[in-house]
Amino acid sequence: MRLAIRKTAWLCIAVALIAGCKQVDENPHWNPRSDYPAWAYDSPVYFRPSAEAKPVETVGKGIDVFYSRGDHFFVRHPGGSQLTGAARVAVWFSTDEGKNWETAGYFGVEQTHFLFQAEQDARHWVRFVGPGQDNVAKGPVPLPHRIHVVDRKAPEIAIAVRPSPWDDKEKKVPHIYKVGDEVSVGWAVRDINLAKDSIRLESCIGDVPFQLAWGRFRGALPKTGRRIVKIPPEAAREGAIRFRIEAEDKAGNVAAVMTTGLHVKRSKKSTGKQPTARPAGDFNADAPHKPARPGWPDAGSLIRCEKKQKLEWLPEAARNYNNIALQITTNNGLSWKTVAEKVEPGTPVIWTSPKQSSRFCRLRLIATDGDGQMILLAQSGMFRVSSPRKPTKIGPEKIRDFDGH
Repeated sequence: MRLAIRKTAWLCIAVALIAGCKQVDENPHWNPRSDYPAWAYDSPVYFRPSAEAKPVETVGKGIDVFYSRGDHFFVRHPGGSQLTGAARVAVWFSTDEGKNWETAGYFGVEQTHFLFQAEQDARHWVRFVGPGQDNVAKGPVPLPHRIHVVDRKAPEIAIAVRPSPWDDKEKKVPHIYKVGDEVSVGWAVRDINLAKDSIRLESCIGDVPFQLAWGRFRGALPKTGRRIVKIPPEAAREGAIRFRIEAEDKAGNVAAVMTTGLHVKRSKKSTGKQPTARPAGDFNADAPHKPARPGWPDAGSLIRCEKKQKLEWLPEAARNYNNIALQITTNNGLSWKTVAEKVEPGTPVIWTSPKQSSRFCRLRLIATDGDGQMILLAQSGMFRVSSPRKPTKIGPEKIRDFDGH
């Protein structure tokens, strides 16, 4: 009896001890992935860039400077990737040139690139802290291991033309320019990260957006300046000309501004009006027609498919270049195909029209300058390439009778 009571007492004590040691989860809904940033835990998958970013420049003692036009950029692991079992490498950054530093995160296991999200456009000094790194910050301002510049703004550009395109303050009466008139084109570009030799001056003859051929002037421009340009004869045929300034920064942001259309007095040949009567001595029906640009298609002309063409005309500017190519487009400039290379002034060029029919064909002559920039020498109006249709029978056809005769 005493034995039974003793066993029962020990059983009650054991149950009490077990019940007293039980722990209750005070936060059963805790989720580290949602409560902590992404760099606080190891992920099963990490992202890496499709192509390794290349430094735009190097400053100081071998410090590479990278540029990004987005608020996210990849920071490559200093050792290639984070090793398993080793202490994690931390990423520190400063946006005030080393005066204050913050922790951006840590590399996960086998992670090669840390995805950094910038809060503002700034020069981000980046330092690595961890095994194998120079963790001692020497001097009053620690130097960065790398610099990542976030620049999401395109360059600011201003352009002006003298004499003014308008003869009144209300800008209702356009100023009429003439061929040979000197036009002063002034500009000013402002950007702290402006790329070297990226400022270019271009011109477009005709009405925008129907004339998409922008010709680039040779040579790069300074941040501020002025250039004197003479109105070319081509502007008289179309009746308008525009100028454009284009600039690019080191992050790849491109900006361009253009002037309003400058009205140019049209030449007599461009009016398209024919005299109602001609002197009898000036007309010769047997004389062959000599076009002003032999072999150069006129706007609205028709060329048959797979037909050889002979181009005997080149613009005067072609004499200043040696590497001239003839190209054709069948989709109004979306893509171009080279049909003749090494075009030389005075030498006819033989090229073949496309196989497929198209109503949106153009020809252009291009060259490259010493800097490798493409120069547009001439571009034709839109013409048509078509295959001949089968002749249509006209008149009644004989129908066989019921006997097959």
